Amino acid sequence: MEESILTCMIGSIIGDIVGSRFEHHNHRSKDFDLFAPACRPTDDSVMTLAIAEALMQSAPSYEETAAAAVRSMQKHGRAYPHAGYGGGFRRWLYSDTPAPYNSWGNGAAMRVSPCAYAGNSLEQVKHLAETVTAVTHNHPEGIKGAQAIAVAVYLARTGHSKQQISTHIRQHYYNIDFTLDSIRDNYCFDVSCQGSVPQALQAFFESVSFEDALRNAVSIGGDTDTIASMAGSVAAAFYGVPEPILARALTYTDAPQLDIIRRFTEQYLLTPRPVAPTENDHRFTPAKISTLQQNEVFVFGSNLEGRHGGGAARAALNHFGAIWGQGVGLQGQSYAIPTMHGGVDAIAPYVREFISFAADHPQLHFLVTPIGCGIAGFTAEQIAPLFRDALTHSNISLPESFYRLLTNS
Repeated sequence: MEESILTCMIGSIIGDIVGSRFEHHNHRSKDFDLFAPACRPTDDSVMTLAIAEALMQSAPSYEETAAAAVRSMQKHGRAYPHAGYGGGFRRWLYSDTPAPYNSWGNGAAMRVSPCAYAGNSLEQVKHLAETVTAVTHNHPEGIKGAQAIAVAVYLARTGHSKQQISTHIRQHYYNIDFTLDSIRDNYCFDVSCQGSVPQALQAFFESVSFEDALRNAVSIGGDTDTIASMAGSVAAAFYGVPEPILARALTYTDAPQLDIIRRFTEQYLLTPRPVAPTENDHRFTPAKISTLQQNEVFVFGSNLEGRHGGGAARAALNHFGAIWGQGVGLQGQSYAIPTMHGGVDAIAPYVREFISFAADHPQLHFLVTPIGCGIAGFTAEQIAPLFRDALTHSNISLPESFYRLLTNS
């Protein structure tokens, strides 16, 4: 199996296999053998692979993803009838007219990790996660749980730190205010998203390796296969998977399952996928900006003295409300970030201040120009890393060069 599979949705499947034998026989300790004869892929793995297949079938437009998800889940669910489905989902699997049934169960979150590899942006990942979830689990908590896992996997695989992932999850999804030690003795079996997704994420946040994340997940008991599956999906994207664990886990899968894993790996991790801007693609700041929509803000590089004499700064002064003598912050429909007063470390605090400002003003859309890469003399390779946290904010567009450097796309 190719090395790239180590960051594929295989983490979810391994977590499911490891946690499967403890679901009804909880083991509230991190001391156990990862694999045993009683281990098996459950519905978590079957549905993860079904979603992976649906994404491949509906790419590259993803316009038919919902229909493809229904077909694929019903096909694979019926092919593996004893995988451990819940009652409501089993009825859906065998229905001739499958319709969503307002579930907030963690079946929504266990299967979405492939979306984090199919999507090229945070917004696209969230959209795909909602699309494949809403065909069954259309309750807001079901969609929330699915998006939280997909977003965490995406942030992990695009180089964000554990602290950055944790902050994003706490700001947008769950206020995780517990440690695993504080819940281990009393945590009960809970198949709701709101009662298991935060626990799975905390298992990752407290981990020091992929294996440790799985041990954390199993150690708290409850719905262990699903909690380990969710934790494993994020941990694999963040740490990778050790080859011995990968090799052992794959012995529990059959030929059709391995085929989906191989094809998904080839399509999304081995074959370069162009990420070309389109007319409605807001990830990239337009190369030339002559006018702004009412809610758009032109973000430019300035100097602390606010002498907006050239380049983007002069355009901001002449067209977008920049104020002569103001070197920092919002002014009219523009926002100034100083770049002329020192090195990259001197610029960084102002970039963080800008990202925080954008987060506090979601009604505005910020178009970041290649600040610092003109007269200031910096390169995109030097400046782009300062904007890594901007990737998690849908109201910030970055220069294409910054975006590609940050996402390795």
